[in-house]
Amino acid sequence: MKPAQLGSLNSRLPPVEEDLAARMDRLFERCPQLYGFTVLDRSLVPGGARVASLERGLFVAGIGIYPELPPDHCERIYDEISVVAVSLKKKRPEAREVLRGRTFARAFH
Repeated sequence: MKPAQLGSLNSRLPPVEEDLAARMDRLFERCPQLYGFTVLDRSLVPGGARVASLERGLFVAGIGIYPELPPDHCERIYDEISVVAVSLKKKRPEAREVLRGRTFARAFH
């Protein structure tokens, strides 16, 4: 779907969801190798899973990147995800509940 089509789909979302959708659209535009990720609460993270802490008990897991990139480039993508999530939570504290347990993907099939 093109961003204009997504905008019409998002027109009926609550303001926090609309803000989140716009931020995710921009994130996937800035990071073309990013295919998806999940935001989990600490209680939902399986033991031994590789995750990266966002803030106060939220973690990013299952980051999908293709093609494979050098570790420093992957770290920059993680930083982009973190900036989006943390800035949304600071602007809209209710976003914590909206982010928790969500999977974000470039496309669903």
